[in-house]
Amino acid sequence: MILLGAYIYGDIPLEKAVTIYGSEDTVLDKSKIDYTENVFAIEGGNHAQFGNYGKQKGDGNAGITTDEQQEKAVETILNFINQ
Repeated sequence: MILLGAYIYGDIPLEKAVTIYGSEDTVLDKSKIDYTENVFAIEGGNHAQFGNYGKQKGDGNAGITTDEQQEKAVETILNFINQ
């Protein structure tokens, strides 16, 4: 399972999921990420830049471009899949 700006909910084994969020994401309730296995923060990323739909209400300002954030997310996902 690949979670972008989201957290595990329910009975999902931690080793079968990767959680990726942006350090400037103010939409995601990070207190729900009460696990540490396969959790990665993209420095300067926010919630909306995992998609291509523009700024999201309540989200933080990104310190990196959408392309940079998405490239880092893809790299993290590939590393998770290939581990």
